[in-house]
Amino acid sequence: MKKHIALASIAAAGLACLVSGCASTSPLAVQQAALPKDKVDAPALFVENCATCHGKDGRAHTFHGRLVFAQNLTDTHWHATDAEIIDAIKTGPRVMPAFEKKLSGAEIEALGAYVRTFKPAR
Repeated sequence: MKKHIALASIAAAGLACLVSGCASTSPLAVQQAALPKDKVDAPALFVENCATCHGKDGRAHTFHGRLVFAQNLTDTHWHATDAEIIDAIKTGPRVMPAFEKKLSGAEIEALGAYVRTFKPAR
């Protein structure tokens, strides 16, 4: 019984650290906040804000990604509309942090468009 409580406590603490760490506003996000969508460096913004869980390649094959069951953005069975992707970035489904107050609208739109560039894994 004590072992289960200890494991649950460790898992809860780890999850809290992961989510809070992913939700921090990055320096790049602050620098690009006033830029229009076409001037935002979406790949770099993705690396700073999303790659911890989704991986640089979008496959979610990271320690954090596996721990929180992050969406594999290259999965051929994953079908999301552009609006659903934008909404997910803004509101943060499940344990994903919400970025609506951390990124500008242009940054969120640029990230949504960037997510679309990931190709299915082979």
